[in-house]
Amino acid sequence: MNGQNPTAPLTEITRSFSYKLNVGNYESRDFFCSQKSECSWEDAEAVSQALHDFCRKQVMAAVASYRQEIADFDSRSVALRGAQR
Repeated sequence: MNGQNPTAPLTEITRSFSYKLNVGNYESRDFFCSQKSECSWEDAEAVSQALHDFCRKQVMAAVASYRQEIADFDSRSVALRGAQR
């Protein structure tokens, strides 16, 4: 990252984040993201945090999107039931 010594050994960092959403009736939806990167030892902590933040953001965006899809579906279902009466 900071370009100190190009011949310095690199380390590989892998971070992941998962979220289990209970949707009722003993069902759940799993959301998961994993990323990896190579960096110098000096940058390992910052890179690790950046990878974690990225994974968390991606997973939580997917959870929000899923929740919105369910809410939209429920709204359409209620509207259809009302129109059938």
